[in-house]
Amino acid sequence: MAAAAEAVFGERLELAGRFTQLLATEGVVRGLIGPRETPRLWERHLVNCGVMSQLFPFGSSVTDVGSGAGLPGIVLAVARPDLGITLVEPLARRTAFLAEAVDELGLDNVTVVRGRAEEVLDEVAAADVVTARAVAALDRLAGWCLPLARVGGRLLALKGASAEEEISEHRAAIERIGGGEPELRLCGIGLIDPPATVVEIVKVREVKAGRGRGGGSGRRSGDRGGRRDAGGGSGRAGVGGGSGRGGAPGGLGRGGAGSDVGRGDAGGGSGRGGSAGWSGPGGDGAGQGGAGGRSGQGGGRFGQGGRAGGAGGRPAGDGRGGGRGNPRRG
Repeated sequence: MAAAAEAVFGERLELAGRFTQLLATEGVVRGLIGPRETPRLWERHLVNCGVMSQLFPFGSSVTDVGSGAGLPGIVLAVARPDLGITLVEPLARRTAFLAEAVDELGLDNVTVVRGRAEEVLDEVAAADVVTARAVAALDRLAGWCLPLARVGGRLLALKGASAEEEISEHRAAIERIGGGEPELRLCGIGLIDPPATVVEIVKVREVKAGRGRGGGSGRRSGDRGGRRDAGGGSGRAGVGGGSGRGGAPGGLGRGGAGSDVGRGDAGGGSGRGGSAGWSGPGGDGAGQGGAGGRSGQGGGRFGQGGRAGGAGGRPAGDGRGGGRGNPRRG
């Protein structure tokens, strides 16, 4: 795996290592990466995402939908500094992490935008390439992503073993929303086994808003919530992280056993007790925060969370199966 990582990242391998360390520490603490994923971050996430960088022409503009922990968006920015990358993510705790990671790594080719794919059409310029990983079925994914691409631009979706089946099932629906014939691209042959499977769809025409568009948002499966969390202002990322459930605006709870990335982990992070974190499995709960201010020790870049929620904040969306804004134990 060391040879594969060096082949993908070259002289920026050390920078990729720093991002891996952020995922293994803050990513786990904030519930973005499952603890079980840390031993295989290089193989399963960094290199698996990085090998698709071969599909991008020099200087391409890229929009990554449902960026989550920065996979593949930040990985591509590390591997290909010539790319101009916009990370689109609806949840505040994730955009806070993304913005801090971009700053920590000095990635001046990355912009973080908070919102669902369909909400940022007027804010994000039409891209040469739109990327997504593990977001939704191919027809819905194309419905969210193709409107963000220019005509002649492409959707590159990292998929698994179901890719061929999804292409067969959703070919007609993709054509209705302005996409061309989907094609499979295998990336990293000879570097990783199995190679990464990418579905490529060229945008061949514009589709009027409201016609043939997929529903929902560009968020990863299992997430709820969006702009409703207290303390998380709209607009560019870095405004507000996950807010606490009451008490002083101090620590951010580690959450329960859940995570955004990883198999077998039960649900999303949940706060426990007064210092609290996020509500519901997969939710982004802001409870009724204390009196604002920076949480963590000294408000450092990667201290304990982003900003605490303001007093009287409205509970953010419910977790899957959970009550509205009620923290669930992990």
